[in-house]
Amino acid sequence: MTQSMENELTVRIEAPAETIMVTPLDLFVRDLIQQFPAFSKSEGLVDMLELAFHEAFTNIGNHAYRSELKGRVTVQIRVSLQQLEFRFEDNGESFDPEKVPTPNFEGPCEEGLGIWLIRQIMDKYLYHSENGSKNVLRLIKDIPGSIPDGILSRDHGTK
Repeated sequence: MTQSMENELTVRIEAPAETIMVTPLDLFVRDLIQQFPAFSKSEGLVDMLELAFHEAFTNIGNHAYRSELKGRVTVQIRVSLQQLEFRFEDNGESFDPEKVPTPNFEGPCEEGLGIWLIRQIMDKYLYHSENGSKNVLRLIKDIPGSIPDGILSRDHGTK
């Protein structure tokens, strides 16, 4: 864990993309974000953020690494005064999130529900593949009531 002088905390975890890792990581994420005042009073928001994390990690294990032999995932969690960011990196199969269909809520939801849920919860869903060998997914949630970057220095002449 590192904490910068700008009130930012970054945690980096490397783990196998195995189903058995989901619960311990979910619990860690929940406990971590509950420590921050912006989230500590909103159990519903904490539940939703944990769900978004859970869905993203599970999708990597199920789709990026389809074989029995699972690769590794690097997870970086960054919390600042303005944002919470989950960043996932893996070397599995890449995909185009724009081609994932919207779930059919009239019948059984067989695909697309995880990405749809994540997009409902998070403010930004950013995915790219670097040369087809490294996938990067960034999920960003703006912190309610936060002060946007630079507003203090613009409005009050402070640096």
